[in-house]
Amino acid sequence: MTTTLPYLVSASLILFTLIACDSKTEKENSASAAVKSTTENTTKTAAGISKAADVITIINPRIRAMPPGQKVTAMYMQLKNASTNNHDLVKVESDISNMIELHTHTNNDGVMSMGEVESIPLPANTTAEAKPGSYHVMIMGLKEDLTLGEKVDFNLTYKDGSSKSISVEVKQLELH
Repeated sequence: MTTTLPYLVSASLILFTLIACDSKTEKENSASAAVKSTTENTTKTAAGISKAADVITIINPRIRAMPPGQKVTAMYMQLKNASTNNHDLVKVESDISNMIELHTHTNNDGVMSMGEVESIPLPANTTAEAKPGSYHVMIMGLKEDLTLGEKVDFNLTYKDGSSKSISVEVKQLELH
């Protein structure tokens, strides 16, 4: 009996070592599979969904010229979404004013009102229009008067976190 005890201890140690190694291999295989899956998903996402800033074209951006001393104006444009995915414009920034907000007009029981919105929706394969009486960009607290023909830099940020810089001209707008 004393001669079998060392064999039993040795066999137990070998068996324990084999189980531990096999368990480690399973963990390594699981980790490797998780990394591979994540990489494949990232690749699919990158290939399947383009960043908004890369697929949205800004057409005819313009800032409404206002008389000297006015501290509020608006920016209008068309936003062409050439992708098969919906996107949203969520923020517009510039150093020309203290506050810039995305706005729209609504009809509440026959009364038109204007107010801030969280985003301007940009449906897939369409051109959304920011125009008077609809979605637009309100520029409030102008730091100085804007002059006709002046170009102002803006940064547009989309819901997916991508952004695009544009230069926009101050123009005399004709309202229809």
